[in-house]
Amino acid sequence: MSTYLQALLGGISTGAVYGLIALGLSLQFGVMKIINFAHGSFLMMAMYVTYYACARMGLHPLAAAPIAALVLFLAGWACQRFLIDGIYRKESAREPIGVLIFTTGLWIFLDYFALALLGPDSRTVDSPWANDVVVMGDLIFTYPQIAGFVIAALVTIGLVVFMRYTAAGRAIRATGQDREAASVLGIDSKRIYQLSFAIGLGVLGIAGALLLPMYPVNPFVGDIFGLRAFVIVVLGGIGSIAGAFWGGIIVGVLESVGSQMIPVTYAESLIFVLFLGVMYFKPSGLFGVENE
Repeated sequence: MSTYLQALLGGISTGAVYGLIALGLSLQFGVMKIINFAHGSFLMMAMYVTYYACARMGLHPLAAAPIAALVLFLAGWACQRFLIDGIYRKESAREPIGVLIFTTGLWIFLDYFALALLGPDSRTVDSPWANDVVVMGDLIFTYPQIAGFVIAALVTIGLVVFMRYTAAGRAIRATGQDREAASVLGIDSKRIYQLSFAIGLGVLGIAGALLLPMYPVNPFVGDIFGLRAFVIVVLGGIGSIAGAFWGGIIVGVLESVGSQMIPVTYAESLIFVLFLGVMYFKPSGLFGVENE
């Protein structure tokens, strides 16, 4: 029984970080109505920023999180401002297909640029903290697991509060609900899109810093986590911040507990079985709202 409880609690802690990875993607889709296929590659970038901040500057992995968040925030703002905005101006469609094609190309470019620049070797932080554990009876938790859950939960709560109770957050929600009506009210949708994309990647920067002590980074590490993020966004409900968090926990628990019952390769398939089931029976997601 303790084995399954260990797997359950471990899955919850890991799933919270998964939810944080998906949160930025959910925010971008909820506001801009686009799917950022380069999301996993930006996560890879965040992990490399964290790695070099720790290796070259001697920072603690958690102290490197604000640096990764800032770098990814600026990268997101620049990407939206100088690249994606141009596609929006050239296409009149509400959901321009050109953005999907562009982010697909950006995904491939970033992965192989990192491969050419940094090499194929996997790297991880050399920090005693990453291996320290807390023992509670028969249960053992690593510090990165505990920190990952706590910080992911706090960031999610903070973003929910920001979206509900600040003028910028309300403007983002209004633009996501109806861009044309928001423009009539004086909201600059172009600036809101830039802010939304930047915030989504800033949150991803924190997730990358939390993930690095648990997973080594290499140029293609973002691909598997990017795929999980898409699954989590659908499970939680597209555009739902809280839904992304809970969807991440569901995926983390399925992955962890499932691997105790069946081989790991088959446990992975449970995630996609649930994904297909939700798509078929409740396309709006487990925590989403049906569109009328």
